[in-house]
Amino acid sequence: MDKEYLLKVFSENLVARKSYIQKNNLETYRLYNLEEYDLPLAVDIYLINLLGSEPAKPDSSPRCAARAVRSPGSYAVVHVFEEVPAAVLREVEVVLKELLKVEGVFFKNRVKGARKEEDGVKTAESGKNIVVNEYGHKFAINLSDYSDVGLFLDHRETRKWIASLSRGKVILNTFAYTGSFSVYAAKAGAAKTYSVDLSKTYCEWLKKNLKLNGLPPEKNWVYKMDTFEFFKYARRKELKFDIVIIDPPTFSRNKGTSFSVQKDHPRLINAALALLNPGGFVLFSTNFKDFRLNEDRLDSCDIREVTDGIPPDFAGGFPHVCFEIRRRKFDVE
Repeated sequence: MDKEYLLKVFSENLVARKSYIQKNNLETYRLYNLEEYDLPLAVDIYLINLLGSEPAKPDSSPRCAARAVRSPGSYAVVHVFEEVPAAVLREVEVVLKELLKVEGVFFKNRVKGARKEEDGVKTAESGKNIVVNEYGHKFAINLSDYSDVGLFLDHRETRKWIASLSRGKVILNTFAYTGSFSVYAAKAGAAKTYSVDLSKTYCEWLKKNLKLNGLPPEKNWVYKMDTFEFFKYARRKELKFDIVIIDPPTFSRNKGTSFSVQKDHPRLINAALALLNPGGFVLFSTNFKDFRLNEDRLDSCDIREVTDGIPPDFAGGFPHVCFEIRRRKFDVE
């Protein structure tokens, strides 16, 4: 894996994605997918701005293409999914710095079985925080200290779709992480958003994102709770929602109990369906590659797989699957 090969591949990908980035004025995108070519890596770029660059000519060499899109102030996050020789990772870092003039490269160890303390490492810099803009929404990003930086880029278009349906609606965002769906819904004019996550860190991060976007806490409530516990709470309080977003982890543990998205998704979806207003729906998503929706265990509902929410910079990979799930009309009349 030599430098010239990496430079060629990254340059070609950048040119292919450039029109999408420019058209949408994006500051972050995926340069390289795990399934592309033959490297078990995913490379994300943050704070890139291509608006002032000249398009590369068709007969330009990779070096010329690189010169056309340089953007000082960018950062790269490299997710490593299998053991990769250190020499190759060094070449990746060198090429990213040469191609995009990135100020820093942050490696995230996602090798199966890696020790927890190895996550989010291979950088001497800690506490690296930035703010990025996505379709007019601001998000706080931590590049250095966690295995995930605070924003799942593969849901970019899904967030935009949810926003288009949120005006005047009551939105419940479970497993909310740092609240990107809540921010999109609230800025689009949602009547109220409820965001639920078990992590204190993520709840505080979520509140920061709401504040960054000028969204008032009295209309955007944040609950540090287990999602199943919140569903019970919502039933007691007779809360109802127009859209319920469920994007759970593949596996997790809490107070000695284990969660598996494959095993437990029917229980999640059924509990959410019971909280819907007439005409409402559940958006269920997972990035578990072997996931199979168990329709036999779901309450009476209509299911549509949402296939148009994969951004172009994730095409050809497996970022997630999404389902729009609604109660059958005769069940809500």
